[in-house]
Amino acid sequence: MRPIHVCVFFASLLTPIACTTDPMPTVIFIPLQNDTEEMLREHKHLPLVGKCCSVGEVLVKNSDGNTVCASSNDTGHFSPFFSEFNRTGALVPGDEHNRFVALTGNPCGLKYMLHPEESNEDEYYLLMNGSIFAPRIDHTPVMLMPGKDYCMEVVPDLGLRALVCFQDVPAQTADTRVTVYACGLLISVPFLILTIAAYMITPRLWDVHGKALCHYCGCLALAFTTLAITQLAGAQLPLQVCVSIAFVIQFSFVACFFWLNVMCIEIWSLVRHHVKQRTYTRVQPKTLFFYYSIWAWGVPAALILVSMVMDLSPTIPMTYVKPAFGSESCWFKSDAEAMPYFYVPVGLVLLVNMILFIITAVRISRYQQELALRRLARNQHSDREDQRLFRRLKRVFIVCLVLFFLMGLNWMMELISWSVGGDPFDWTAFDLVNALQGVLIFGLFVLRRPIRDFVWHRIQKIRGINTTELDVGSMDLALLPVINGDVRTFNGS
Repeated sequence: MRPIHVCVFFASLLTPIACTTDPMPTVIFIPLQNDTEEMLREHKHLPLVGKCCSVGEVLVKNSDGNTVCASSNDTGHFSPFFSEFNRTGALVPGDEHNRFVALTGNPCGLKYMLHPEESNEDEYYLLMNGSIFAPRIDHTPVMLMPGKDYCMEVVPDLGLRALVCFQDVPAQTADTRVTVYACGLLISVPFLILTIAAYMITPRLWDVHGKALCHYCGCLALAFTTLAITQLAGAQLPLQVCVSIAFVIQFSFVACFFWLNVMCIEIWSLVRHHVKQRTYTRVQPKTLFFYYSIWAWGVPAALILVSMVMDLSPTIPMTYVKPAFGSESCWFKSDAEAMPYFYVPVGLVLLVNMILFIITAVRISRYQQELALRRLARNQHSDREDQRLFRRLKRVFIVCLVLFFLMGLNWMMELISWSVGGDPFDWTAFDLVNALQGVLIFGLFVLRRPIRDFVWHRIQKIRGINTTELDVGSMDLALLPVINGDVRTFNGS
C-alpha cells in the first residue's frame, strides 16, 4: 500500500479536520443518527464499515472491567480489510482501501469480541456494503448490519477487532386479539381442505373453474397455517425458521391472489364465450389450465426469488429496500419494506380483478336485457334455456365477486390503516372475516345446491351405495360451476 495523505472528514460538514502524511486511508465519518441513511446514499459508491467509537477514540477497559471508548493518539490502525464477491459468488480475499466510510456510534449495549485467529468459529468477512458475513458464529442473523448488529474498533494490544451485539429478544406473549385471529385461521384450514377434497372426488366439478378454486384453497390453507404459527409462537421461533416461514407466507398469499385472478379471468371468459358464441372460441380446457398455471405460479415464484436475493444476498447495498424478514417479526420489517414485495403486486392484481368484474357486470347486464327482449319477441325454447343458463352463470359471477371482496377488502383496509397511521387492530372485524374465510368458502362452494348433491352422490358411490344422480335441470337454480363452457351440463344431459 503506497503512502497517501490522510484527511478525515465529517460527512455532515464535509470539511477536513485533520491531515497527516502517515500511510493511512481517507475516512469519511458518519455519526449514527436519524438522518444516517440519507448521508450514506451520498457515499454509496465507497466501502462502508461500522465503527464503535467516535473520531480519535479507541476501545479500552475501565477500572470496573467494562469496555468504554477513550481518547487516544493511536488511531491510525483503523483500516479494515474489505472482501468482495466475484461473479461466481465466491469471496475474494480482503484488501485495504484508501478511502471508505465509517458509520460511528455504538449500535447496542452488550457486545462480544470475535477472535478469528484463535477459532474458526469466529471467522468473518467484512463486505464492501458494510455488512459482515459470519457463516460459522453462533449468532443470528448470519449477515451483520453496520449500525445495528456489529461495530469494529481498535483495541490496544489486540488491533482492529469486530464486536457483535448480543441479541436481546424480549419474551412476548400473544395478545388476546392475536390469539383469536390465529384460532380463526386454524378453524378455516380444515374447511379449505374439505373444499379441495369435495371437488377432487367429484368429476362434474373438476373443470377449469373447480381446479382454480382448489389451487386457491390450497394456497390459502398453507398461508393460514403458517400465519397462525407465527401469530401464536413467533417470538419463540429460531430466526432461520422465522425467515423461512415469512417466505412461505409471502409466496402463498401472493399465489392466492393470482389464483383468484385466474377465477376472475375464467368467469369473464365464460361470459364472453356465452354472449359471443359465434365469434369467440375458447381454448381447450387442459391447454387453458396450463396457461393459467404458468401465470398463477410463475409470477409469485419470480417475486419470491427476487425477495430472497434482496434479503439474503450480501452483495446488495443497504441503500436498497430489503424485505428484512425476521428483524422485527416473521414478516416484513414494516409496511415500507412490504410495499414493493407484497402490497404493490397484490394491489395491481386486485385492480385487474376489479376491472374484470366491472366489464363482466356490464356485459351481463346488457345481455340480460337482450335476452328479455328476445323472449318477449319470439319466446322460443332456446331463449328460455339461455336465460336459465345465464342466470346460473351470473350466480357464479356473484359468488366470485363475494370471494374477491372477502380476500381483497381486508388487505385494502390494512393499507388504509397504514396510510392514515391508525392501529391495525382497529380493523378487527375485517380480520375476523378474513380469518374465517375457509368456512365461508366451504359454504359458498360446497354446501349450496346442487353442488352438495353432486358431492353427496359421489361419496355414496365411493362407499358402494348405488344412487341416481339428480338431473341438474330439475333442481332449483343455484350455483354450479360452468364445466368448460359446455351448455349441455346445464340441461342435465
